[in-house]
Amino acid sequence: MATPSTLHGHRPAHRRPSAHRHLPAAAVGVPLLIGIVYGLYTAFILSSGHVFSTAKTVLSIVSGLVLALLAFGFGRIQHSLPKEARAAGYGVLIGGAMGFLYSMTGSSVLSSSFIGAGFGIGALIATFYLFYTHED
Repeated sequence: MATPSTLHGHRPAHRRPSAHRHLPAAAVGVPLLIGIVYGLYTAFILSSGHVFSTAKTVLSIVSGLVLALLAFGFGRIQHSLPKEARAAGYGVLIGGAMGFLYSMTGSSVLSSSFIGAGFGIGALIATFYLFYTHED
């Protein structure tokens, strides 16, 4: 039997959708873990054979934070993108991150760009193949 609240198109109070959307733990945890590992690896590269300074500490923290934020942001919009754009996004994200890490070793901008481009193209191909074979 219909209740008066459902006759007029109103939902009962206990069935209303929540105003707050909760993110799955992986949506926050994975980018956070990636950022922490990336920041620690940046610190490791910068400290290899050198004195570790405050500036290097800040650079390590900021680089890990930036990558975590970029990964989180891309993770939030990736499902609204077509397969090709999503694969390109992963390629840019991974290629840029690896090129930056390689530049921390003191290599030239040109060699860091080639390393980043190589990783980016590899990530683009791998993710496109993954999306193409595992999605409709």
